[in-house]
Amino acid sequence: MNSYDRDFLKKYQKARDEKDSILCAGFDPAIPQQREKNIIPENYLKNKSVEEGILAFFEDFLEKVQEHCCAIKPNNQYIFHLGIDAYKKINSLIHKQGLISILDVKIGDIGSTNDSGFYWMKEMGFDAATFSPFAGNISEALNSAHNFGLGLITLTLMSNPDAIYFMKNATIEDKKGYEFISEQLKKHQGDGMVVGATGHVTTKDIQSIRLLAGDEIVMLVPGIGSQQGDLNKVILNGGENILLNVGRAIMYSQNILDSVKKYNKQFNEVRKGK
Repeated sequence: MNSYDRDFLKKYQKARDEKDSILCAGFDPAIPQQREKNIIPENYLKNKSVEEGILAFFEDFLEKVQEHCCAIKPNNQYIFHLGIDAYKKINSLIHKQGLISILDVKIGDIGSTNDSGFYWMKEMGFDAATFSPFAGNISEALNSAHNFGLGLITLTLMSNPDAIYFMKNATIEDKKGYEFISEQLKKHQGDGMVVGATGHVTTKDIQSIRLLAGDEIVMLVPGIGSQQGDLNKVILNGGENILLNVGRAIMYSQNILDSVKKYNKQFNEVRKGK
């Protein structure tokens, strides 16, 4: 094992234990020009640039959620226009609250391109980033990310309907797609894996992924909030190192603080058997 030595796992466990939370708050700030529903309040954009408005909204959002989650996951498709200084500010604020930061970017390319991305993500201050394994270079990408001190969270079994074709129905070396990815993550010291909570993802799938990938990989699970994923299925079978993402159901709710409290309480009741 290289000098990286499970750094992301340690950061996650520290934040989880200090905050008593397995909740990851997703940050996907849409503006009115993008869509009609699920947009940031217009008062944040009044007499401000879009960039200023989003940063102001983020600061208020973070202040409300930081006591009740252990991670923040900005979605790159919503904020890449902000620029590197804004990314640095966002990560500085996240870390001051004792949280970990994950860039949802789904990077996946040839080695030199990934290297460039990992460099800038680390410069921005992120602890980890999401990664698409379909270029096939899982071990190379993990090694590169670790050399930059960055954790990598690999798409393993997403719950969107079409993912079933590549991740579940397709076979690689006589294994299901997600089984092959899980084994590769264990073999090459993966940091995290994205596993959906809804649709075609079954209890047996989650159990199999955890068994094949091992206990030290963080399972990041989207689909819990607005998509109403099954908490018991995920928490009781996903292992101790699990991170449940809630995005729209918190950040676009009428009361962000009440919503994040509600989800964190629900998650803890299930994981602690209350």
